[in-house]
Amino acid sequence: MTVESTGFPPQPSGSAEAAARPFDVLGKTYEEAYAQLTERLAAIDWLLARLPEQARVMDIGSGTGRPTADLIASAGHRVTGYDVSKTMVELARTQVPRARFELADVRALPDTSGQWDAVTAFFPLLQMPRTDLDATLARIADWLVPGGLFVFATVPFDAEDEEIQWMGQTIRCASYPTDTYGRLLREAGLEIVHEHVSTFHPDFPGMGAEEHLFVYARKPGGPAVPPHPLAGPYPLPESYRGPHELSEQGWLGMEARFERQDIAVVVNALANNSRVLDVGGGTGAVVKEIAARLGSVTTVEPHAAREESMRPLAGHGVTVLPGCAERLPLGDAEFDAAVATWVLHYTDDPETAVTEMARTVDRKHPEARVVLVQGAPDNELIDLWNRTCAPLLGEPHDHQGYLLTRAAHTLAARGFDDISFTRARVDVVFSEEGAEARAQAAAGVLAEFWNTGHPRLAQLREALLPPLREHFATGTDRFHDDAVMLLARPRRTR
Repeated sequence: MTVESTGFPPQPSGSAEAAARPFDVLGKTYEEAYAQLTERLAAIDWLLARLPEQARVMDIGSGTGRPTADLIASAGHRVTGYDVSKTMVELARTQVPRARFELADVRALPDTSGQWDAVTAFFPLLQMPRTDLDATLARIADWLVPGGLFVFATVPFDAEDEEIQWMGQTIRCASYPTDTYGRLLREAGLEIVHEHVSTFHPDFPGMGAEEHLFVYARKPGGPAVPPHPLAGPYPLPESYRGPHELSEQGWLGMEARFERQDIAVVVNALANNSRVLDVGGGTGAVVKEIAARLGSVTTVEPHAAREESMRPLAGHGVTVLPGCAERLPLGDAEFDAAVATWVLHYTDDPETAVTEMARTVDRKHPEARVVLVQGAPDNELIDLWNRTCAPLLGEPHDHQGYLLTRAAHTLAARGFDDISFTRARVDVVFSEEGAEARAQAAAGVLAEFWNTGHPRLAQLREALLPPLREHFATGTDRFHDDAVMLLARPRRTR
């Protein structure tokens, strides 16, 4: 289709009107043609895993609002989208009411230095001259807060003001080769976190395959590991409260009542690994699933009884070694991943345990990672323990977010500074008939789980009954024992 056949008069190359024209014509057809662009969805997932709570996000070239603004706003962030197409802005306002959309040329936006936690720009800069492209990338870097994130996608090619046919439209484009974009972003003061080129075939008649460049970048500054709501609640304690006690008997009583989704989250995070170390194998629930997916896993278990109970798993690819988390009986860089689920609060020195895990992982491996699972900030069982058990026993409150935060700082200092947090649902179910029966059962199971053999165990059970009765009187049969998975990887720069 030629420019004249659209009914629009020709516009100056690089003008906002020229950039808007094809999108005013295409409308929702554009969204549908690129709906299956998985690399964009992956980029959005990467961003969502790292944004602070209620982040301020600018979406340049926001189009119909889907999927970018829609997904980010749905996650609770404050999104403002800018687009030069009136049609696209109207569609976005209808489709994504949670976000704000404005008709504007990014080149005409006022300077907002240090006001945005993140900026996304999926293919919006192709229709401006190179001089404007350079200036826009530099301004985006300035708009970000220290530690702010930029996710950028474009079609890399070496041309200035080149006419192309695209989705039945004639447009004029400018771009650079792949390497030039990295240089421009670094010159603008950003760190390249991830960069890759992929091929995509839009779902539109007559369209061929396109080469796409995706870049994730970060503005230096800010905390090495920014606060994250899943590592709260804040403020954090100043020091570690010390380890909890754990017995085989107490754990087995709890395990029988678990409905766990955290194991699948962990196993999925290790899907591309082949040499995995598990620290604190416990009853083997996690290592069995890892071995089933990957074929093998090595686990280190400090308790002799649990170590012995896992020996039969050898036939399923599980190697069991005696040892403790603070002194792993393994060499440097033997594995491409290390994982510890619900372990740190049982260690004498969590930071040393995390340091040891990092030591065993080969940071040069493309899938190198450390995976840790601890309790969520709104974990109902931890709250119950803090309200009822800690005062009775004269012990400090438990704070799982402190453990995750200290682990994140420890890992970042050892090169695992690409860190994300993910929630996973875990329930502890008491299916007894009636609220009183559930409260009685829970009092026995939880007291035994937390303090097997304690001289005040009977008193602890009695103290737990009133809050348990109140809890089960709501009609529920469970406690939410939700988890948070910390995934730490070396930052890749190309």
